Amino acid sequence: MSFRMKFAIVSAAVAAAAALQAMPEIPVESAKALGRTRGKMIKTGLVFVDGKYMEPPYVVERWGTGIRINNTQVTGQIVDWLEFLKTQDGFKMKPAEQAASEKPSQAESPESSNESASSLDDLFDDDSGGGESSLDDLFDDDPKPAKKKKNTVRKALKPKVQVSYEFEGEFAANEASKALLLKINSLRTDIDKHLRNGGFICFGENYSRVMGDSRTSLRMLERLPDLMRRYEDPKSFTAAVRAAGMIYFPDELYRDLFSNRLDYRKLDKRCKKWKKDLEWEKVLKETGTPLF
Repeated sequence: MSFRMKFAIVSAAVAAAAALQAMPEIPVESAKALGRTRGKMIKTGLVFVDGKYMEPPYVVERWGTGIRINNTQVTGQIVDWLEFLKTQDGFKMKPAEQAASEKPSQAESPESSNESASSLDDLFDDDSGGGESSLDDLFDDDPKPAKKKKNTVRKALKPKVQVSYEFEGEFAANEASKALLLKINSLRTDIDKHLRNGGFICFGENYSRVMGDSRTSLRMLERLPDLMRRYEDPKSFTAAVRAAGMIYFPDELYRDLFSNRLDYRKLDKRCKKWKKDLEWEKVLKETGTPLF
């Protein structure tokens, strides 16, 4: 009996990331103030960044307000650096007036009635003061005297207020900033753990990160390299990848994988090594030989 296998893929939203928006850089100031938290080397799992396969081993670190893997930025700011600055005593907000728009809106004088609201009534107005109006009135051969144009005045818009921020002094950790930092460190830990369990993660500028467990990773390795090698146009490639079971990828990820399809050699090599490792582990378990 044949069946179509669907990959169990989870799309996880990255905080403060918007769809179809380039990944903002992590402020260097945040790295200087908050430092970094590095995990130990990871030899399992799969990492793709904008469709580019990153070979293991991996080191996942929290660098400032974002996450990096092998010194490559893979997320935007998990918590905006500005939020950390707001926890400091030397932080100030300084409003600054900005010039009003050069095209002010049109408003009517108190003496005149609402021109826009009465425009349709003017089209269908009857001088006799009674009876019903019709569309024929719009094309009357004996046009009615033009009504007196209503006087209007232009009222200037209120000036916009632009807020600037200032911070004086050295950044000092406090309870509020530690709570914000914990959110970023927790995400770093989750990513680290996911890779240690053999899962895959696809990071991208234009989509939320896509994740799958270890079984899904191996299935993807068994299918994706051949598809990358065989197809030379993006539409056919996308259709083939979907038919192979990877139906939950966002369109942007299909395009990224296609752009990096020459990575099929590395992925195929990784797949063969993964299978050999699994066979070796099976033999050790059957013989009772300790793995470590």
